[in-house]
Amino acid sequence: MGAHLNASNNVGEQMPCDHPLLELAELEGIKAIPIKDIFKLKKLMKECENDGGEKRVDKIYEKDWNRDYNSARRMSSWTSTHAMCVFVSFAYYFAGKMFATVPSS
Repeated sequence: MGAHLNASNNVGEQMPCDHPLLELAELEGIKAIPIKDIFKLKKLMKECENDGGEKRVDKIYEKDWNRDYNSARRMSSWTSTHAMCVFVSFAYYFAGKMFATVPSS
């Protein structure tokens, strides 16, 4: 009878791996979680790992890393293009100042 009471107490509880915060982190990434819920997410991830959901947590981290890598790669290509435009503009400006002739009066 004690096992039955224990089982009935867990009916209202939600498994940590099935929590909506973990589902949101899995679909949208960890950065989609509101700041106020970050500590709760970390706690849920730890509980999920302890309940045997290590692969799911690893998958969330891996997706997040891949998402960050792809966005950083795009940013780096844009940044280098921007830097090249600035460098060419400066070089053109200073070359013009060096080779410009002073009009004679």
